[in-house]
Amino acid sequence: MSHKTIVDNNNQKSKRMKVSQVFKQLTVVSAALFAAVGVTFGADTNTVVAKGVGVVPKVPSKTRIVKIQLNEITAVAAQKGWLKEEYAKINAKVELVDLGSLSILGVEASMLDRGDLHITSRMAYPALQHRANGLDAVVIWQGVNPQPRRATIIVLKDSPIKSIDDLVGKTFGSSLIGCPYYAGREGIKAAGHDVDTDFERGDIRFVNITGVAGNAAFLSGKLDAYGTHPGIKTIAPLYTQDQVREISVAVPGGTYLTSGGRALYFAMRKWSIENPDLVKAFLTVYGKTQRWVVGDGNYEEAANIIARETRVPKHVALYDIKDESKIVYDWGQPDYDDAVASIKFFQNWAISIKDPFYTKHKLSDKDIEAFVDKRFFKGGEYFVDTSERALKGFASVSNTNAETVKVLAQAGNRN
Repeated sequence: MSHKTIVDNNNQKSKRMKVSQVFKQLTVVSAALFAAVGVTFGADTNTVVAKGVGVVPKVPSKTRIVKIQLNEITAVAAQKGWLKEEYAKINAKVELVDLGSLSILGVEASMLDRGDLHITSRMAYPALQHRANGLDAVVIWQGVNPQPRRATIIVLKDSPIKSIDDLVGKTFGSSLIGCPYYAGREGIKAAGHDVDTDFERGDIRFVNITGVAGNAAFLSGKLDAYGTHPGIKTIAPLYTQDQVREISVAVPGGTYLTSGGRALYFAMRKWSIENPDLVKAFLTVYGKTQRWVVGDGNYEEAANIIARETRVPKHVALYDIKDESKIVYDWGQPDYDDAVASIKFFQNWAISIKDPFYTKHKLSDKDIEAFVDKRFFKGGEYFVDTSERALKGFASVSNTNAETVKVLAQAGNRN
């Protein structure tokens, strides 16, 4: 090789190195510029999340999979094609996860932590318990105040028990990690009684039991009364077949109905930070489905889908849609401050009645504020308005937003 050829090759190599250095410098400058306008890059470098107004997110080249809990709403959304349609816009696909008998807090928490489940729903109490147990999840949506019959105390139809007063000295069964226990206990205390706790003996015996075991104990007469949700698939048949009576519902205007009984959707914090567009797509589909089922009154078609996809009789699916005790079909509550206030209030109430869990696992106000992800509430970057006002064009009769914050503040001295 001639001396000239060697010199030329060295010159070309030197130029390439300089170009490479310049490119690296430009990359650093570009990253700073992106940060200045509010664009960040996630773990997948093809994924761009736009935070600034007017910045269009880049659709990832890699297809993402979002795993969402199978429930009545998501079953309908999937069968109508709305989930597939919305997620296709951002190159993502949906897998519905049927928790079934696995829908208990420990298993659900493990699935969330492993990434086997991304978006799931609970009412405020068990969702908050997840967080208090250390699960780093965030609330991405909250529902409005439910109706009093969302949680009831029931007895068998031929039972001599007519009221809470008649429960004195008898046995009340429910789950300590379920909403009906809190709604039931609030009603029991309002009637001047209480159940056994870890701290003191009440005038009503309490058995901590749930699920199939709870149903069996109740139906066999081992429990005199049972705290439950009328709309769940194991209980709704008892109503439709006229086997039970209610002796109590959640206290109107009480703690459960204005805080602990509100429905929540939540996701792991890290996942939601990396995939806010996937969360927004879910909220968009939720609103569309809620309006179609409840707002537009497509009860029969929805019940047919739900019966098939969740393996319940159609009359049970129809009962849960149309009855005021419904536990899935809620309009959204869009206000961040309202959501935070309601969760704080519920925890404080639970501690005031010496709840065995929250007396040992209290979250700070700052923890609860961080638990609700402001990005997905009104004014946030990824907010989707699923309120009745937005989806049906008129104000909801439910007590929400600023009104609820006011009610919660006034209720501070109730307990």
